[in-house]
This record gives sequence, structure tokens and C-alpha cells, in this order.
Amino acid sequence: MDWSRTKFGERLLAEEQPRLDELVRRLHGDVLVWSGPFSESASGVKRCMARRCLYVSNGQSKVRDELGMATIASRLETLPLPNNSVDGFVLHHSLECAGDPRRALREVVRVVAPGGRIGICAFNSFSAWGLRRLYGRVRDDVFSDVKFVNPIRLFDWLALLGLELDGPAEYVGFGAPVNFAQRFRAGTGRFGKRLPAGWLGGARPPLGAVLFASAVKQTQGASFVEPRGPLRGRKLAAASYPQASAPSLRRRG
Repeated sequence: MDWSRTKFGERLLAEEQPRLDELVRRLHGDVLVWSGPFSESASGVKRCMARRCLYVSNGQSKVRDELGMATIASRLETLPLPNNSVDGFVLHHSLECAGDPRRALREVVRVVAPGGRIGICAFNSFSAWGLRRLYGRVRDDVFSDVKFVNPIRLFDWLALLGLELDGPAEYVGFGAPVNFAQRFRAGTGRFGKRLPAGWLGGARPPLGAVLFASAVKQTQGASFVEPRGPLRGRKLAAASYPQASAPSLRRRG
């Protein structure tokens, strides 16, 4: 079963939508690309200032025709787009679906032009939902096939690839990833005590189920390569150096 079809999944997607709309409104340029398994969440592209919008589908979903977006069936790790051809790229829970999130992010940075912006919406492994993901590793669960990305590692990847965050990351989704969380959201705890409304969501600590980050591409960035071995044992080309000679002194008669 897909996590988005559960009660807590539907609640989380509804909570994400205002943040997604705000993120998309900040994108502009000629081409905007939206990537994610839920095409319904791409409705915010109607409010963006990009002239053309594309939807990258992994084959599981197709964008609705009323959004006016062309659909590209492709894996995120092998985008059929030229270098520096995109002004904005939205990753909505698509890194979790990639076989290699690091390679997928590198491919996204390749197609984004310098000065372009990348918006990321991804699960936070440092949350109660991350604990549910650990449970999915040993038992059959809705999160068994979902790969959570470590936020610290994600920010390191962005910096290495030449992107700079244009603001602090934001976190949403402080409910529990189980269906009985709706009872606590209504304000009543297990023993009938009233819980403060929004007591955790108002503080916005980095423990929410989902993180939102926006980064701008500054340069071409670096490439992820395997570390090279030491120079010991390698043959180096011989170097020649010019020799200085003192001028000959003649005796004056």
C-alpha cells in the first residue's frame, strides 16, 4: 500500500500543499520542471512565472491535462535534458524514489542553469516518520520502499554541487505516522487531557516529518568521484632545470 493513500499520508500531503505553492511562486524563467510521484501536488505551477512547465514522471503517474504541462517519462538519475537548460526544478518526494539519491541530485544540478533554483521537499529521517521507516526495514510496511535522505548529508551534497541555500530549511508534519494521530490533533490525549494546540508545530524544530529547502545554483560545482590512491609508486616524468653559468671574466691589459 502506498503511504499517500493512508489517513496520515493524506493529512501530510494536505499540510505540504501551501508550502509547495509558496515555493513554486518564487520560481521564474523559461522552463520549470516538476518531479514527484504525486502529480496532483503540481497544481501550484499555475501561479509560477515560468513560461513552460514540464513534469518528470517515473512511469507511475501522469500529469493532469488541465495543468498544461508536458510529461516526460524518465528516471531522475538519467534526465533527457541538456546541460543548463532549466531555470527551476522542484523535487517533491522524488529523491526518496530514486535508486541513488546522490546521483539523482547531481543530474538535477546538471540541467539547472547557473542562477536557477532547486526546491526540495523530502522526508526527514530525524523524525517520528524516520522511526517508522526503520520499522519498514524489518516488516512489510508502507515505508518499506521509501528511502529517507539524511538532512545533514543532503545539505553537504548541495554545497558540494555549488548550490547555496537562500534561507533556512523549514519543517512540517509534527504528527505521528499512524492513524490514531488524528485523535491527538483533535486536542485530547490518551487520558482525556487537553493538549496545547500547535504546541510543537509553532516551535518548528528540525524534527518534522518533511523538510523544505530552496537552493540557488552558483557555479558548476564539484563532481562526486572516487578517491584516488596515493602518488607512491607512480612514475613521474623527469623534469629538467636550466643551469645558470657565471659569465667569463677577461683580464684587462
